[in-house]
Amino acid sequence: MFLGEFNHTIDGKGRLTLPAKFRAELSPGVVVTRGIERCLFIYTKNEWERFASQVTGPSVADEDVRDFGRYMFSGANACEPDRQGRILLPGYLREYANLNSD
Repeated sequence: MFLGEFNHTIDGKGRLTLPAKFRAELSPGVVVTRGIERCLFIYTKNEWERFASQVTGPSVADEDVRDFGRYMFSGANACEPDRQGRILLPGYLREYANLNSD
């Protein structure tokens, strides 16, 4: 879980700079997806795989779990931070979360 509040801008190419304190943990790659209430969720690759196994495991028989899984997986985007610690947020995720440069 990531704790704290950070203010960053999104550049003209749709890139977001990750907070310096999380860059080492996120350097292998991240998954960004639609969250709840127009927020974006970001997961490390390991946490995403753990989450995916919960949604696709035995609870997949539950219709609500399947619907939630579809919602989360359909909006997911895997990306790797560049050397400056930036990730590219696809346009559909920026639009979903109503993110602009500020």
